[in-house]
Amino acid sequence: MTDDVLTPQRFEIERIPSRDLAAASKLESICKFANDVFADRQRDFPELGFEEGKRFERPQDFQDEMGPSAVTFIQYGRDLRKPNSEVEIIATAGCKPWNIAFKLDERVERMREERRAREREATKSLGENNDGFYTEAHEDQLLESLEKIGPITHSDGQDDVPRWEVMTVCVHPDWQKQGLAEKLLEVVREEVSSQVKAQGKGPEFKLMVRTLKEMNEKYWLSKGFKTVGEKSFEPGLFGSPTGFHMIDMSRDHRVD
Repeated sequence: MTDDVLTPQRFEIERIPSRDLAAASKLESICKFANDVFADRQRDFPELGFEEGKRFERPQDFQDEMGPSAVTFIQYGRDLRKPNSEVEIIATAGCKPWNIAFKLDERVERMREERRAREREATKSLGENNDGFYTEAHEDQLLESLEKIGPITHSDGQDDVPRWEVMTVCVHPDWQKQGLAEKLLEVVREEVSSQVKAQGKGPEFKLMVRTLKEMNEKYWLSKGFKTVGEKSFEPGLFGSPTGFHMIDMSRDHRVD
C-alpha cells in the first residue's frame, strides 16, 4: 500500500446463504481471499511460530466450516487510485448458529477417508494426498493433534438465549481501518436479529466469536465482546513452539 490515502469506491454488500455459495461460483474466490488475509495476519505474529499454511486447504473446507445454516456477506470495492482497477472482494463476514463443540470430527474422518482412497489408488504414492500438500508423517501429526482437541472450558452459563457465531471476518490489508469490519459486524447483527425474531425466540441473543487469544482477543474486546471460554494448546501443536490459546467471546444483544 502506498502512502496515499486510499480512495475507495464501495459497492453493495452481497448476502449469500451457504446453500447458494457453490451455485454463485463464489467459493473459490472467498477461500483465496480468506487465505490471503490469514497469511498477512499470521506474519504479524512470528513469535507464535505457526507453520505457514492456508486457513482453508480447499474451497469446500470453507463451506464445510460454515455449515448449511450459515450466511456469508461479501463487501466489494475498487481502488480509484489505480487506473482500470477491477472490482474485487475487500471484506467478508459470516454467521451461523453457535455450536460450543470444536467441529473437527468431520475433518478427521474426511482425512482418514482420503487416506483410505489413496491406499486404494495404485497410481498414488502412500504419503501424498490429492493436492500434494501433506506428507504422511505430517498428516499423522495433524490427525493426532485434531483428535486431542476436546471441549473448551466455559463460564457463559447454560441458558436458552440464542447464540450465533461470527465467522470469517476478513478485511483486505489495503482497506483496513476504514470501518469495514464494523459495518459488516452490524450487518451480521441485523441478520441474526432477524433470524432470531423469525424463529419466535428472543428478546435477547448473543453473538459469539471463537479465535486465537494471542492474535485477536484485544481487537474483539475493543468491540464490546468479553472472553467466556479458553482452551490451551500445548507447544508443538500446529507447529507452534510456544503453544497458544483458543478463546470464545460473547456480546449481548436484543432483537430489533
